[in-house]
Amino acid sequence: MLPLQISLPSANSPRTKRFEAVIDSGATRCLFHADIGAYLGIDLKSCPIEMTQGIGGQEATYLHDVTLYVPGGPVIIKAGFKKKLPIAGLLGMCGFFEHFRITFDGSAQRCILERIYFA
Repeated sequence: MLPLQISLPSANSPRTKRFEAVIDSGATRCLFHADIGAYLGIDLKSCPIEMTQGIGGQEATYLHDVTLYVPGGPVIIKAGFKKKLPIAGLLGMCGFFEHFRITFDGSAQRCILERIYFA
């Protein structure tokens, strides 16, 4: 679990309160519960839709650009918002893993993040 905040990518957009998201190497993209999108003022009905298949079955995922406030500074990503997501957020391959070198240490029950910076 990683504590983070998100906002819309426009200047002076309000951020969410800090919440914890699961780092999920099996998730294609970063996903957040639709209620977080509503809090940010995103009209999900006007967003592009991607049908996704997960543990809960097939569901519409609404895509929108957001800013992730993560260790090492903010990152603008295209995130998905789902109504039936059972947790606040998942940090997946597109949007999160491409910005970090991630080491899972099962014996110590920890995850080590090393930020990758692009020139």
